[in-house]
Amino acid sequence: MANITTTTAAVFLPTIWSVETVRATEMALVAAGLVKRYDALVQARGQTISIPNISNLTVTAKTANSDVTTQAVTETATTLNINKWYESSFEIEDMASVQSNYDLRSEYSEKAGYAIAKQVDTDLLALYSTFTTTAQGNYGVDISDAVLVASILQLNLQDMPLENRAFIIHPNQLAAIMKIDKFVKADYLGEYQSPTPVKKGPNSRYMWGEIYGVPVYYTTNIPQTAATPTQTHNVLIHKEAWALALQQAPRLQAAYWLPSLAWKVVVDVIYGVTGLRTYGGVEVKS
Repeated sequence: MANITTTTAAVFLPTIWSVETVRATEMALVAAGLVKRYDALVQARGQTISIPNISNLTVTAKTANSDVTTQAVTETATTLNINKWYESSFEIEDMASVQSNYDLRSEYSEKAGYAIAKQVDTDLLALYSTFTTTAQGNYGVDISDAVLVASILQLNLQDMPLENRAFIIHPNQLAAIMKIDKFVKADYLGEYQSPTPVKKGPNSRYMWGEIYGVPVYYTTNIPQTAATPTQTHNVLIHKEAWALALQQAPRLQAAYWLPSLAWKVVVDVIYGVTGLRTYGGVEVKS
C-alpha cells in the first residue's frame, strides 16, 4: 500500500520562520550599580587611581600647664589600577546579511554588550576574596536566618553605615531564604494584604526584597568554586567595600571590511576594580 506521508511529500511542506527570535537568557548583572564608582577621575587619561586613607585620631587627657600631645599619623593609600581591557566582536558577511530575515547586526550587538557587562560584573564579584572580615555560613549548607544576622553583625562591628548595604546571593539561596517563614508569611510581617516583602521600583528587577533593612539581590553570576561540596561565595557588601572605575564605558564600533565583504563589529571596555574597604563586606558561604 503506497501512502503519501510527510516524509514522501516533504518537498511540499514549508518551514515557517518566526518574525521574532529567542535570545539566550542573560544573567542578572547587579554588582556595578552597588559599588563605589571612580569613573569620572579617569575619563580623560591615567592608568592608576590612588585613594588616600584617613585614620581615626585618639584623645589624650590634658594636664594643666603642659602642652598638648600631638599625633603623628602615617597614612596609606588604596591603589585602583585601570588594567582591564576586554572586547567582544563578530563579523557578518554580506550574503548572510542580505538573505537573513533578521537584523543580525543589531541582535548580536546587544549580545556583545551583554558579554562586556557580564565580565565587569564577574570581576567585581570575584573581589569577595579581598574581605578581611570573618566569613559566615558553611559551604554546601543553605543560608539561615542566623547566618544573615551574623553577617550583618560583622559590618556593624566595623562601624559600617547602615545605608548602602546589599546582599548579593545565588538564586538557590534566595529559594532557601523564601522557605524561612518569618520573611514571607503575613502573620510574621504584619502585612496581610502584602504577604511578601518584594519591593517595586525602577531599580528592583533583580531585587527580591529587604531583610532586616538590607536589600537582597540575586544573580547566577555569583562565583562558585568546584569542590565537594560546591563552594558558593555569596556576599553582604557596603557600597565602599569594592571600587570600580570605567575609563571607557562599553563602546560599539563597526566598520565594513572589503576583503571579507563583511561588517566587523567590536564592543570594548577599559576599567579597573579593587577592594576598597576590605572590612566593608562579608562572604556568606553556602
